[in-house]
Amino acid sequence: MTDEHYKWMRKAVDLAAQSISEQGRVDPPPAVAAVIVKNGTEVASAFRGQCAAGNHAEKCAIESAGGKDLVGAVVYTTLEPCSRRNAPKIACAQRLIDQGVGTVYIGLYDPNPKIFREGWKMLRDAGISLRDFPTDLRNELREMNAAFLSQYRSNGNAIGSATFDYVHSPIFTIGEPSVAIDTKWSHGASGVIHAYAEAGHIALARYAESLDEIDDPSAMDFNLDKQSVTANDGNIIIFRGPRENVYAIVKVEQVLSLDRGDDRNEVTFTYEIRTINVKGPLDEFLE
Repeated sequence: MTDEHYKWMRKAVDLAAQSISEQGRVDPPPAVAAVIVKNGTEVASAFRGQCAAGNHAEKCAIESAGGKDLVGAVVYTTLEPCSRRNAPKIACAQRLIDQGVGTVYIGLYDPNPKIFREGWKMLRDAGISLRDFPTDLRNELREMNAAFLSQYRSNGNAIGSATFDYVHSPIFTIGEPSVAIDTKWSHGASGVIHAYAEAGHIALARYAESLDEIDDPSAMDFNLDKQSVTANDGNIIIFRGPRENVYAIVKVEQVLSLDRGDDRNEVTFTYEIRTINVKGPLDEFLE
């Protein structure tokens, strides 16, 4: 790390704050910027959405370079370059490879399990040198992208779904803060996953196929010595919350595993936060 490298990374972080979200987007967009430097001189820079709504920072930066030779250039990007785009779009990692850049500095790795470290791998396999931003700049980027990052680590709704990398982020929090329940996960196999909680706070709803088949979640066998259950695709797990009478009913929809030949580690589940022995819906209970 040199002062010169830090200068360009600092510029990328500052530019990222100017990112523009495309109109009508529902999920939180990331704040991203890229700076391209060759022979110590800036060739181009851009933030997300600068050249067109929804366009990624690396694409905008390459376009603003105006066809200049980028072979051997150094790219400072605040988020791991994407590895997948729907045709005819081209992934940013592939764009950088096609331009022949020599080194890429990365601020944050994409929390999306479809992307996480995949762009990094594409660049590495193409012979591009890879470096990370320093801790202080990464922390700034995490704060700037808090909403984007948290969608893969928590969902504050009483009913919802989640898809995340259970190796990279083994804890996913569901429910609003006053009744939040931490669900914990680890690798089992393709279609199989282990779920964890405090002793006596987890149970498997054997044979149940849908959330509405669970009448009273407290009726399950919450063995005081049990801290984990093993679930297959389609199984339903009951998590007892830290607050009395609050439960999370979680249906495991799909488990993917790199160790079993899938292209990523990923779990998708649907859930419902439910209270028992309380009249009225959850929002009345919380008043």
